[in-house]
Amino acid sequence: MRIIINKYIIFYFLFLIYFNPVIADQDLNQFQVEAEKSIEYFEKQKIYVATGNAKASKGNFSIKAENITAFVGKSKSSKIKDIEATGSVIITNKSTISKSDFARYNFKNKYIILKGNSQSIEAKKFKLLSKTFISFDDINKTAISEGNVKLFLNGPISIFAKKISAKFDKIKNTLISANAQGNVKIKTKSETITSNSAKYDSKKNLISLNGDVVIKRDKNILSGEKGYLNLNTRKSRIESNKSKRVKGVFKPVSK
Repeated sequence: MRIIINKYIIFYFLFLIYFNPVIADQDLNQFQVEAEKSIEYFEKQKIYVATGNAKASKGNFSIKAENITAFVGKSKSSKIKDIEATGSVIITNKSTISKSDFARYNFKNKYIILKGNSQSIEAKKFKLLSKTFISFDDINKTAISEGNVKLFLNGPISIFAKKISAKFDKIKNTLISANAQGNVKIKTKSETITSNSAKYDSKKNLISLNGDVVIKRDKNILSGEKGYLNLNTRKSRIESNKSKRVKGVFKPVSK
């Protein structure tokens, strides 16, 4: 059986279901969906489809998109297992905002996948962008992103890499650390740094560099196998290993 609600005004479609929501407790919760064009229920497939400037929300969590599909489980409790959104997707969870062309969220594992030509996760002290995908584990508070990834920090400091994985605080949802792999480039107000990999530690406000490290500041160049950049003191350091020596090229700045 297929049920269709179709008018040219916004409808509020309320689900009273028992499920593990994105941010809340495990009581009986109200999950709200609205759309400008239509809301359809497909009984055989056990799915709800909201079309046209659709929105789904629960507490501090909300998702907006052109189309939203909710997948209902086959058990008697009628829990919503997954929610899928396409077209100009915007997800808000407390102070964190995510954007993408496509998003899928699993309520049991609290796991979200963002895919498309461009996706981002943005909070007060950072912004993460990717050209391929970003996955986020809301239980362990970890994110993995691939495809021309960019991480913007306060400073301003930007980190570019093929792949960046990040860990967030479970309570404040702030960035704790980030690991960048592959063709890493870091830009600050005064430096351009390249390396094979880099790790950012927000507590120490320190970036550790590893593999073919090159630090350029004005006309001065430092190169080695390992390096550090202290974002508090603005001090950078290069270290060697047994097979390679540290190198430096220093040129006077014209006045």
